[in-house]
Amino acid sequence: MDNFISILRDSNSLPELEELKVQLYRENVRIKTDKADLEELRESVFKEKEELEKSMARLEEGRRQFEKEADEINARIETSRKNLEEDINDYNIRKGLLEDEIRKLDEDRLKLNREKAEFQNLKNRSNSLRKVPQLEYRQGIFFKGITDEKALKKRYKDLVKVFHPDTDSGDTYTLQNITREYETLLHDIQMKA
Repeated sequence: MDNFISILRDSNSLPELEELKVQLYRENVRIKTDKADLEELRESVFKEKEELEKSMARLEEGRRQFEKEADEINARIETSRKNLEEDINDYNIRKGLLEDEIRKLDEDRLKLNREKAEFQNLKNRSNSLRKVPQLEYRQGIFFKGITDEKALKKRYKDLVKVFHPDTDSGDTYTLQNITREYETLLHDIQMKA
C-alpha cells in the first residue's frame, strides 16, 4: 500500500493517474477474483475435509466392527479347538479302554481254548479208560439159581441200584441186559404158577 501512495505522489499527470487508476481497478478485480476463488477453494477444502472425516469415521467404525467380528471368530475358533481337544482326549481314553478290553478278551479266549483242550484231553482219557471191552451177554448170569418171584424182584432192585447209569459204576448196556433177563424170568415164573 505504501508503494501505491508513493507512486501517487510521484505522478504529475492525469493520464498517469488514469492509468494507475485502471491498474488499481484491475488489481482490485484480480484480488476479488482471487479472493472468490480462494473462498471457493476453502469451501471445497472444508467439504472434502468433512467428507474425509466422515469417511474416516466410517472406516473407524468398520475397523471396530471388523475387530469385534474377528474377536468373536477367534473366540469360536478357540472354543472349537478346546472342544476338539476334549473329544480327542475322550476318544483316546475310550480307545485305550477298548484296547484293554480286547486284550482281556484275547487272553480269556486263549485261556478258554487251553481249558477246552485240557477238557477234551481229559474226556478222551476218560473215554479210553471207560471203554472196557463189552462182554457177550449170556442168558441167566444175573439171576442164576432164583426160582421164586419175590427173590427175583429183590435181586432186580439190588442190581438196578448198582448198575443204574446215574451211579458211578452205572452202565446202560448192562442195565438193559438185566431188565431183559428179569422180564423173561418173571414171565416164565408167572406162567408156571
